[in-house]
Amino acid sequence: PTLMLVPAAWLTPSKCLWPTTLAHSMVIALLSLSWLKNTMETGWSTLNPFMATDPLSTPLLVLTCWLLPLMILASQNHTATEPINRQRMYISLLTSLQIFLILAFGATEVIMFYVMFEATLIPTLIIITRWGNQTERLNAGIYFLFYTLAGSLPLLVALLLLQDHTGTLSLFTLPFSHPLHLSSNADKLWWAGCLLAFLVKMPLYGVHLWLPKAHVEAPVAGSMVL
Repeated sequence: PTLMLVPAAWLTPSKCLWPTTLAHSMVIALLSLSWLKNTMETGWSTLNPFMATDPLSTPLLVLTCWLLPLMILASQNHTATEPINRQRMYISLLTSLQIFLILAFGATEVIMFYVMFEATLIPTLIIITRWGNQTERLNAGIYFLFYTLAGSLPLLVALLLLQDHTGTLSLFTLPFSHPLHLSSNADKLWWAGCLLAFLVKMPLYGVHLWLPKAHVEAPVAGSMVL
């Protein structure tokens, strides 16, 4: 249903654009509540061969689905004076954010999670730099991009090393693979590489300078995503 929001944003008449997309996203948000009743304390609820839900990812998926109608509500007045094509592009970017986040939180392959998690950078960056409120928005976008990319590249290397060591990156089979003992300094560097991307996103003090800039310059929906 989320994928249908993109053509809906471009084919809906301009006077019905915001009510239609809001109603569509609200239906998706209400449907997402059905995932909550399927959670099991152990194991997975499989949706398809590449995606599944578990007790950790299900609340994040529901939160993601509820974020889109709230962002649309928060952005309607902010973009009302802009040309209609820019409004359609704005809604398409918000929708693509929801798609990437759903694919990230539902992924059963760690590399798929990594790619989708980092893909959210692109629409967020465009939203900050094109719809930001202040003149410093381009500077904020550069900070946001390079801090998060610099933190995520060690994670990519760590995941490739894990694939080489265990032969799999599937969350279904990783618990049964040969474990890492984390005894050598190289193993500890691997563990630090796994953590660094998330510490930058959190953000940890010292690698946090991108966040105040991004929050100040971003529109309301951009801050909600961050």
